[in-house]
Amino acid sequence: MSEAPVRSPRDLRGLTLEQLQNLAQDLRQRILSVSLKNGGHLGASLGTVELAIALHYVFESPTEPIIWDVGHQAYAHKLLTGRWESFETLRMHQGVSGFLSRVESPHDAFGAGHSSTSISAALASAWAKRKDKKAWTVAVIGDGGLTAGLAYEALNNVKAIPQLGPLLVVLNDNQMSISENIGAIPAILASDRAKDFFELFGFDYFGPVDGHDLNALTGTLRGIKLSHGSKPVLLHVFTQKGKGYSPAEEQPANFHGVNAVKEKVPGKQTPPVAKSYSDTFGDALIKLAEKDPKIVAITAAMPEGTGLTRFAQKFPDRFFDVGIAEPHAVTFAAGLATQGYKPVVAIYSTFLQRALDACIHDVAIQKLGVTFAIDRAGIVGADGPTHHGLFDLAYLGAIPGFTITAPSNLADVFELLNAGITSGQPYAIRYPRGSSTSAMIPPLVGGMRTHREVKNPLLIVAAFGAAVERTQKALELLGAKAESISFYSTPFFKPISAALVAAVANSPEATLVTIEDAAIHGGFGQNLAGSLAPSARKLVHLGYGDEFIEHGSPSALEEAHGMSPPKIAERLAIFLAHEKAT
Repeated sequence: MSEAPVRSPRDLRGLTLEQLQNLAQDLRQRILSVSLKNGGHLGASLGTVELAIALHYVFESPTEPIIWDVGHQAYAHKLLTGRWESFETLRMHQGVSGFLSRVESPHDAFGAGHSSTSISAALASAWAKRKDKKAWTVAVIGDGGLTAGLAYEALNNVKAIPQLGPLLVVLNDNQMSISENIGAIPAILASDRAKDFFELFGFDYFGPVDGHDLNALTGTLRGIKLSHGSKPVLLHVFTQKGKGYSPAEEQPANFHGVNAVKEKVPGKQTPPVAKSYSDTFGDALIKLAEKDPKIVAITAAMPEGTGLTRFAQKFPDRFFDVGIAEPHAVTFAAGLATQGYKPVVAIYSTFLQRALDACIHDVAIQKLGVTFAIDRAGIVGADGPTHHGLFDLAYLGAIPGFTITAPSNLADVFELLNAGITSGQPYAIRYPRGSSTSAMIPPLVGGMRTHREVKNPLLIVAAFGAAVERTQKALELLGAKAESISFYSTPFFKPISAALVAAVANSPEATLVTIEDAAIHGGFGQNLAGSLAPSARKLVHLGYGDEFIEHGSPSALEEAHGMSPPKIAERLAIFLAHEKAT
């Protein structure tokens, strides 16, 4: 169905139950077709179709805000709030965000791409609306979101705020986060103790309710809205992740998020998928752990995404999935380090931001041997600003005692990981989503690589980590123009390679151009420049500026922000022309 069946939530309220059920089918088909074409978080959103319909049927968004946690579960919400036609652009550059965005719609009451923020935000909204006893605030949080401490900080605060407007927390319980949930919380939610558990926090508990039964959902929500409001309410709803799409129902972890399905061209062979940095890391860790029984691996609800699935299968007693609890993951690792273990913490760059205090207070100050495998560093693409790993160099680089590295190619991963584990000190390795196609790369000497060295260069190009590959391609595009460019690279951000500093210092007249897949402020370029003796030399830093980068494919974003190989080549050509003119 191409025409929007509902253009705003108010259109729902004139529909019969049968029409609402037909609408659910339309929404599910729309989510499925666009997600398979564009990629997206499929499973959770298929599971919340009826819940989104029921919430918008009963509550009057945006006056009565519905605050969704994460955004993985909110595709139906987007379709019901005026984004049916534009949904074709989901996760595309300048299109509909895959997460919740206040800029995109007033119905996205609170922006979210990370989990467990909804109850805190809803509690604030309910307090702000305390004088209006009829205007509800609704938070929707998944059971996976309840493994994070932030959710409990909010729950704990409910009784401390005596004056609240009507507040409803909907627990969307699908027995999953990205992988199967772990720990005590799933057991409590599956038992008859759930009611007592939430009532201790000050909620009236209702449920569990079948989250795919529109009649039951709308009836329960209307009953809550009409007869409650003086006390916060928690509605426990069971949904099935991937509902309506059998592959996602049978393999919910694999269909949590899907990549765009590429059409097969008749007669043309599909090239083999290159090995990713994540999988390369996982294989390297297994190889090292086979020789050292003290190596353990820790992740925060991301064994598949971080490449640790095979490690968990091979060493189940040395693998820890702590749930969506990044600060605990880091402090737990610090505790293991005090006991003689060699913990490796694998977390996405933007998720590690949540554990910054633990990195400082629990690891760095105590000089403990925790190795951080920081996945999804740099531009990650369609997930957008909540997931681009652009700030890890800045926030970890400010911490004394941290060694920070980034492989330039897949072969670097094993060496850097081994160095980190054996260092006995805080050590980080950051690497991007995806793979590397670099086949020929110079040897590492003194912590740097010499790709091209000329006498009296006009430009010295210094690249770091994953940006090395794009820089190589840019210089190839320049052809003969690159003859007056010296090009060096390094996998070391902190401490910076002394050999690289010396090589750059040898040509003080040349303009220094640094290239990195990170934010310029606090990044590699500024770090290298700060290591050089004060001089009047010209500096140019290529990276990402003082802004949050929008969503879109990595290639589109690199092109838009001047970081694709052709754009880098174009900028280098301009710098060369300027140097020759002066």
